[in-house]
Amino acid sequence: MFAVSDFSDMTFAERKAIVTGGASGIGKATALRLAELGADVVVSDIDEPGGAHVAEQIGGRFAMLDVGDPEAWDRVVAAFGPFDMAFLNAGIATNPGLPPAPGVPIADLTDEAYRRIMGVNVDGVVYGTRAVLAGMTDQGAGDIVVTASMAGLGPIAMDPVYGLTKHAVVGFVRSMAAALDQLPDGPDVCISAICPGFTDTNIIGDGAREFVAELGLEIMPADRVAQVVARTIAERPQGGQWVIWPGTEPRLYEWNPPIEV
Repeated sequence: MFAVSDFSDMTFAERKAIVTGGASGIGKATALRLAELGADVVVSDIDEPGGAHVAEQIGGRFAMLDVGDPEAWDRVVAAFGPFDMAFLNAGIATNPGLPPAPGVPIADLTDEAYRRIMGVNVDGVVYGTRAVLAGMTDQGAGDIVVTASMAGLGPIAMDPVYGLTKHAVVGFVRSMAAALDQLPDGPDVCISAICPGFTDTNIIGDGAREFVAELGLEIMPADRVAQVVARTIAERPQGGQWVIWPGTEPRLYEWNPPIEV
């Protein structure tokens, strides 16, 4: 595991960041970390009291934002942007309580629950990238980090639709990176993803800790993931996916170049 001291010279002074899902969990921890490193942080969330509290705590600003609403993105970017850094972190699960409900997977999944998770986990990343990319293009540079999951790199039987959304996020990040690399005269924008294992967030609901322990796994503190977010912004691995697992050094996987046919 790398230590904070390994990056003691890291600074994001004079850079402006937006963090989605910033009221709690990984978003909160990352907002705190970026602010510690000198960034001007805009904390966004649908949880207004929680998000506003984090913003006050770090001397930043709060923006009410439903990430699945493209018009809301336009309003936030117009009011607070342009941004040098964007951490697109907001996410939900179809079964936040864990362990998985008995029965055939997704048999009881409602249309409303399906549309909601797709709106937050997938639409929120696409709309967010589109919204911040315009300003980054005008400025000539920027960094976008997206919260995926280990569920975006392998199967997750307990919540197949959550796995679907995180696979989509990983594919989007890799494809966006390839597209950006095909623009030699374009903006210096880097996009990458973090893929943590079980982390102490609101997605880990009641009963989840015992379930995870029965699997022989650990639940990581959110600030462990926040350190990797800061690291990927500093190191800028275009299209990379950081695998974050308890007790091990974070591992970076690069995107593969397009297959020639």
